[in-house]
Amino acid sequence: MFEIENFLLKSNLKSNLKRYKSALIYPFIIGSFIGSTTFIYKSIENFRFQKLIQEQIKIEIQNKEKICKDDNSEYKKLMTLGFPKTAIKKFNICIQEQ
Repeated sequence: MFEIENFLLKSNLKSNLKRYKSALIYPFIIGSFIGSTTFIYKSIENFRFQKLIQEQIKIEIQNKEKICKDDNSEYKKLMTLGFPKTAIKKFNICIQEQ
């Protein structure tokens, strides 16, 4: 008797799975999407934050270069005197100090 009930239960489950396949798949997909929205939102936020940091670093480097290549800097003076290698060394030292 138990084997017959077990067989009926399995066959009933198989037929229900075939019949209601879309009814089971769509809620699973929707639930997965809803569950992953927070992860997607955090990933986008982190990406924007990293991009902002990179832009700030780029601006800082440009400002350092402007200061080190100013008209009164040693770099500019050495370049006008015709010492490019020494001027580049002084420029690198200036960048590292800033």
